[in-house]
Amino acid sequence: MVRKLDVQDLAWHCPDEWIQWSSSDEVEPVEGIVGQDRAVRAIAFGLGMRGVGYNIFVTGLSGTGRLTTIKQFLEGRGGGRPLPDDVCFVYNFQKPDEPQALILATGAGRRFRDGMDNLLEEFGKSLPAMFKDKAFAKRLEKAVGGLQNKEQGVISEFEKEVEEAGFVLVQVQVGPIARPEVLPVVDDEPVALEELEKLVVDGGMDAAQAESIHEKHEVLKSRLHGVFEDVADLRRQIQARAEKVRSEILCPVLDDAVHRLGEAVDDPRLSQYLEGLRVDLEERIEIFGAENEPEGDRFLRWRVNLAVDNSRLSGLPVVLETEPTYSNLFGSIERSLSSSGEASTSFMKIRAGSLLCANGGFLVLNAEDLLMEGRVWPGLKRALKYGRVKIQSIEGMLFGASALKPEAVPLDVKVVVIGDRAVYDMLYRYDRDFSKVFKVLADFDVVMPTIKERARDVISVISKVIAEDKLLNLDTSGMACLVEDSVRLARGRRKFSSRFSDLADLIREASWIAQENGAEAVGRNHVRMAREAARVRHSLSEDRTHEYVEEGVIRIATEGSEVGRINGLAVYDVGHHRFGRPSRISARVGIGREGVINIERQAGLSGPTHDKGIQILTGFLRGTFARTVPLSMACSVTFEQSYGGVDGDSASSTEIYAILSALADLPLRQDVAVTGSVDQYGSIQSIGGVNAKIEGFFRVCESRGLTGTQGVMIPASDVNDLHLADQVIEKVQAGLFHVWAVDSIEDGIEHLTGIQAGELDEDGNWTADSVYALCEAQLKKMAQYLRSAGKADSESPEEDNGASDEKDGRNEREGDEG
Repeated sequence: MVRKLDVQDLAWHCPDEWIQWSSSDEVEPVEGIVGQDRAVRAIAFGLGMRGVGYNIFVTGLSGTGRLTTIKQFLEGRGGGRPLPDDVCFVYNFQKPDEPQALILATGAGRRFRDGMDNLLEEFGKSLPAMFKDKAFAKRLEKAVGGLQNKEQGVISEFEKEVEEAGFVLVQVQVGPIARPEVLPVVDDEPVALEELEKLVVDGGMDAAQAESIHEKHEVLKSRLHGVFEDVADLRRQIQARAEKVRSEILCPVLDDAVHRLGEAVDDPRLSQYLEGLRVDLEERIEIFGAENEPEGDRFLRWRVNLAVDNSRLSGLPVVLETEPTYSNLFGSIERSLSSSGEASTSFMKIRAGSLLCANGGFLVLNAEDLLMEGRVWPGLKRALKYGRVKIQSIEGMLFGASALKPEAVPLDVKVVVIGDRAVYDMLYRYDRDFSKVFKVLADFDVVMPTIKERARDVISVISKVIAEDKLLNLDTSGMACLVEDSVRLARGRRKFSSRFSDLADLIREASWIAQENGAEAVGRNHVRMAREAARVRHSLSEDRTHEYVEEGVIRIATEGSEVGRINGLAVYDVGHHRFGRPSRISARVGIGREGVINIERQAGLSGPTHDKGIQILTGFLRGTFARTVPLSMACSVTFEQSYGGVDGDSASSTEIYAILSALADLPLRQDVAVTGSVDQYGSIQSIGGVNAKIEGFFRVCESRGLTGTQGVMIPASDVNDLHLADQVIEKVQAGLFHVWAVDSIEDGIEHLTGIQAGELDEDGNWTADSVYALCEAQLKKMAQYLRSAGKADSESPEEDNGASDEKDGRNEREGDEG
């Protein structure tokens, strides 16, 4: 039967006993998480599990408190747990291109870096002074003085020998290198051997004398080689003795300094590096005595790069990475340009990314941002799978900087990724590694039950927003209206919306309106005004569509009755705004065997769900009328003036009413709009967007003038989802607009035509003059016409051939459609 809905059926009203406060400041602001028990338990489980891969993927719509929940959970974790280690990068004395990673206790990294800087500064001042000290010079002179005298004696003796032979020892410049050479002296001037031949030719020297000089030169040249070998050997001995002296003096100094550094750091994991540091300092001690400062930092190889400093943490690190580029997430190796434009880098240019900064704690990421960045998602999976982070230089290959390969750092981090459920489902299905590294799903719901406790939770959340943003408080009516709006946002009276960000925006706007009006508190009227103002701001598309209806461009009838035409209802979602609009649905019936023809499908505009709805209503027609005679009709159904895609089955009952009207030649009420899907037995089923659909038809009727007969017919199963706008309820209460609920096609067609649908008697006949009886009579006529046409064709050979050709052509077309 058709049930006319009362005003109390059209919206959910907050019970008075649920609002026990006169002002929202009497409600304690919420501290915990509201309405997300399932997700909260999942997050607690994921954070508590220490196994590999128990990272968390958080799903749910924006505004449901996902990020707030994660922050509250993470900020409260780590009590009593040790802080994570520091990470330092140092020069690798054995493999300079592979900087060494040192993992030190919290705070030890800073002590190590500062201690090393102090040590180098101390050595830079004290060692040069030590080398210039008289005692050091005296001890060095004692150790090497004899060898230096011997060196000088060897050189002096050879110089004397050269002079007695009539030669002189000179330095000859050969390119950038100067080498010693023995040259003959002619007329008190050194002469090159090549010039002796010219002197002989010119008569300045006889050949015998020149030959004698050549022979002496060969002897002295051989002697020069031996002398300089002796000198080189003496100098090596001098160097060895000098280094021994320096070592004897500096070793205690180096040992003491390195020992003090180790004690200051107080981490046994540093001992191996300190041993290598001690040896390297001794081998390169001359760097501290250099008088000329080289370009750059001469102590660079001994510096400490403190990549991750956890000394200032009071709890486990919580890192929210809003820009997860590869460098931001995994780290980078920076480069610098010299004055000549050459790019270079060093271990001191290594920078830690978010993964290392969150190591030992928690890292929060956004799924869409991760997937948008190249190489980031595979890199993250690899790091979580193998438990390590390796910083790489991508830019090094492009800019010619030296390619460093820092040592990988062990990774122990709990990653929380926030994204949509569609993203989670896609990754779970198509990424085989996803389920191994994200084993925990925390799914945030968008609704919660409409019970008294949850109503208080809604108000407590808003109370927190009011306190934080310093807004006007809500009075009793304002709190009730806000709770009712939470139901409206949930698109059904059985649930509150848990998208508190939308409610927070509403109360902010309502508070502003109340202040503009000079009110001391936010009441129901202010909340209504804020809601309407938001709708107006976003309703340009709706207004333009409504203008087309008012101007007659889009033809919608709201009075009278017509055969084969009916007002259906559709919901348009443009992202920022969702609204309903009536659409005229029409049906035309003729003789044929095609059955129901979906014009939208023929035009390629019908979606799969709409196609399914057409097949279902065809099943209903077949089951209702094709019990004794074939369904001999060709019926085209379409959405008039629809030029975009059509999908969904919420108009399938509406399409049946149009078909029945066309078959029975009965007019349908045009002041009633209809929505509802149908099954093959004629039962009306639930649809979506019922509130927007009713309000869309109401707006058209109101703009033309309400007649008192207009209204919308909806499925009875959707009554509990009604939460209509205040202006609709006011007109219903005044008897100017109506909402009816139906359970079956029979109820609906009777309401639209004023004629009984019909019932089968014992003989299988429909009630006389009923809608179904008229439809069946028309179908029998069309079947008889079809048979008569076929019989006439069979009596004429030519016509028979033509009919046969026509039938073949029709079968061919039907085969193409299939």
